Amino acid sequence: MILKRVKNKVKRILVKRVEVEEYYFDEQNLLFQFQLSNFFTRKKIAKAEFLVNEEVYPLTCKFVGKNSLVVSLPKHLLSSVTSSSSIQLTINNKKIWITEHDMYKAGDFQESILIANKLLSTKVKKNIIINNRFADFFFMDRSIKAIVNSVQYENLSMTIELPNSVSEDVESIELYAFNNFQFRVLTGKREAGHNPFVFEDFSEMAAGLWRVFLYADNKLYSVKLEDEFNDSFNSYHHQYKILRRDSFLYMELQPHAMETDSISIEEKQVSEFLLSFSLGDKVPNVEYSLQVDEPKSGLLETYPLNNKNGLFQTVLPMNNLLDNLFVKRFFLVEHSEEPKVYRFSLDKRTLQNTTTRYKVISNSQLVKLKFYRRKDLSLGLAMTPAKLKKSIREVTDFKIEGIIGSIEEFIGSKAYLLIEDRASQESLQVPISGEFSIDFKSLDLIGIKSKDKTVLDLFVVIENNSQEVIRKEKIRYTKAQYKKDNYYSYMKQLDDNGNEHHFMITTTPFNNVKVESFTVRKDVEIPQDTQTKDENVWLMGERTNTAQDNGIVFFKWLQKHTTIEAYYVIEEDSTDYEHIKHLPNVLIFGSDRHFEIAFKAKVLLGTHDLENILPYKPAKGFFGYEETIKIFLQHGVLGRKNVEYHKKNYDMPFDLFIVSSEPEKKVIVMDEMGYDDHEVVATGLARFDNLIQVDPPKDILLMPTWRDWINTDEQFLKSEYFMAYSNLIQNEKLLGLLEEYNVNINFYPHYRAQDYFQSEIEDMHERIKFIPLGSQTVQQLLIDHALLITDYSSVSFDFTLLNKPVVYYHFDVERFFRKGILRPIEETFIGGIGSFEEELVTIIEDRIKSNFANFEYEITGIIKYQDQNNSRRIYDEVQKLLEAKRSS
Repeated sequence: MILKRVKNKVKRILVKRVEVEEYYFDEQNLLFQFQLSNFFTRKKIAKAEFLVNEEVYPLTCKFVGKNSLVVSLPKHLLSSVTSSSSIQLTINNKKIWITEHDMYKAGDFQESILIANKLLSTKVKKNIIINNRFADFFFMDRSIKAIVNSVQYENLSMTIELPNSVSEDVESIELYAFNNFQFRVLTGKREAGHNPFVFEDFSEMAAGLWRVFLYADNKLYSVKLEDEFNDSFNSYHHQYKILRRDSFLYMELQPHAMETDSISIEEKQVSEFLLSFSLGDKVPNVEYSLQVDEPKSGLLETYPLNNKNGLFQTVLPMNNLLDNLFVKRFFLVEHSEEPKVYRFSLDKRTLQNTTTRYKVISNSQLVKLKFYRRKDLSLGLAMTPAKLKKSIREVTDFKIEGIIGSIEEFIGSKAYLLIEDRASQESLQVPISGEFSIDFKSLDLIGIKSKDKTVLDLFVVIENNSQEVIRKEKIRYTKAQYKKDNYYSYMKQLDDNGNEHHFMITTTPFNNVKVESFTVRKDVEIPQDTQTKDENVWLMGERTNTAQDNGIVFFKWLQKHTTIEAYYVIEEDSTDYEHIKHLPNVLIFGSDRHFEIAFKAKVLLGTHDLENILPYKPAKGFFGYEETIKIFLQHGVLGRKNVEYHKKNYDMPFDLFIVSSEPEKKVIVMDEMGYDDHEVVATGLARFDNLIQVDPPKDILLMPTWRDWINTDEQFLKSEYFMAYSNLIQNEKLLGLLEEYNVNINFYPHYRAQDYFQSEIEDMHERIKFIPLGSQTVQQLLIDHALLITDYSSVSFDFTLLNKPVVYYHFDVERFFRKGILRPIEETFIGGIGSFEEELVTIIEDRIKSNFANFEYEITGIIKYQDQNNSRRIYDEVQKLLEAKRSS
């Protein structure tokens, strides 16, 4: 351990660092200053490039002294930024990873840059990212004058010179406050005539530095302060300072904080904590309460405080704290004529004289509680449930050997291994403890299968004395070497009717163990030679139960334009089967005919893994699979969330990988996913052929995607995700806009969220229409609407290709991309981005008032071809591949 710490310290000392310290303007350029550390070579050669709209511009670099570098970016290049751009540095022929200097973090360099009618935001993420975050707004070159008349609690009075287009008698105006990544809207009202405008609602403002603009006639005017103003004022959450920088109006918000002299946390016998603290003699003699905030869920609890000579006390019921095991924050609420909410400001020593760590029993398990000092110096509470230690260590001859530990932390409980059919939840269970061994050949796996081809998941389940399940977790294989088209152990069994059931023990990308199974019924005729395939027989599909994507579009195109013997496979009980069953060569998944075609098809084309189109396991040794040509038709445009189609995940990877642009090909599929140049083609997606707008649409489509961390009904109903969309479709301002402009929002939740929203959201406004799953194809929904609201779904690219606006709701962007993002957000999220509800509604309002005009963005870096020839290009590339295989 000591050696490791020494190594890490040496590494920190020796590692080369390039940190941005600040940026500033001269007459013609925006200049960035960098500090270099640990560059021990005497001679340093630096190269900087500005990448914008697929163009690359060299920038001037100048060393100042030994370790300071200044890069000059001409202002005229900034004016060409339509969506996202970046500054990349190379020193001594090596690409440099740029980070933030402490001086940069402490300064005001997160401030946006106003140039050429654009407000450009900056951030540091390996490179310097400059993007047109607010492209949906037009920023005027000229400014308007203003005077701050007075301030008081939640009240700002200003005299503002209005543009000529605005009536002098107007009763209300809107100020837009922007920081680097978001904006807020402040509404000012006056009684009549030329009285000052009064702003009273600051509830949506957040801490930070904001530049203020006047919104009028769909334009934004900088607000110029005539005089300095030194007074500050308070709102419930913040202290506000009016700043005048280069004559322009800024607002700086700081949260209220209360210094805490001492604090004590004591566990009581009646399942509660006694929290005591003193605040010194500066505290006004007013009533206070304690507020416990749960940021992840948005829940607030308030507890009365008893004040005895400056010592405040309250009792925190343990059950309330443990209702959700989410991080909690504590605030002090002042109940006065000017109420305020304070965060605790804790010194490093404040918590040293009290117990901060506890173990309590909740839901039959030990939970660790830790009261701690947060980064913002406030008081927080973190809760860690009992960790279930379990793993599988060996998989041989269809037996598993594993271990389960820490069972003593689950009070009066027992454990068992649950083997559960993924589709039906039919299951069987085997008791386990300590080191265990289970022979799967002795279990009735056939008895729990719901379909011929299915997946059986493995869980460790903890059950208490009341037979309540208190924990259900998947179990990992410690020696896993994940491959989609391989397995660790294999078994074949016959049932009483003579059908063959094949079982393979495999793992997921997270190394969780599962059992895959397929059935070959006794009446299926297996040819003697399954190694020889027919080049003219192509088998394709999407997910086993859908026909709405690139698969069905390409299938129809092949039947109309070629002599290829094309087949499409889908499950008989799916809604989409009813729409396509009249077409020739549509196969029912798992049917005898499906097996017959699968045995001889040379070309396999899928929008997802080929598991979805074959009735057996796509792996070497199964019916000549290794002799097939494998085409990934794709189901979206890559560049956002990490996907599982990396070349390393296959023994036999795709022979051809379809993408939509050259950057997607090179940056994502080649550089990130490991494919070679000849294995990836930028043809465009087949479904793009059908994106033809005929009639002008009117309504709004709300189509959010799923969250992979939600696994249970309870988690869903308590989730930020559910609350965000529930609140959005009940937002009063939004509903008023829909009424005023005669527009509907058609809500089409992700298929996994459909039942939740349909059952939980009752008595929706008549302007909010719920769209049941399968009632319309996704592609038709996209064509039928004028505006798309989504969060991270790749269907947004289809909408953009139709030259229609997309608005993104990024209330949980950091958590959604917690495992990484393939390309910067600004490069692939083409449209308006709202980080919170009111910001989103304002962007929607702007699009409605603009008659649903699209944002001005360059999309060739996302979609290369904007025509209806995508299927033709895919077909030609597959034919080239077949010819190359023949020749080799």
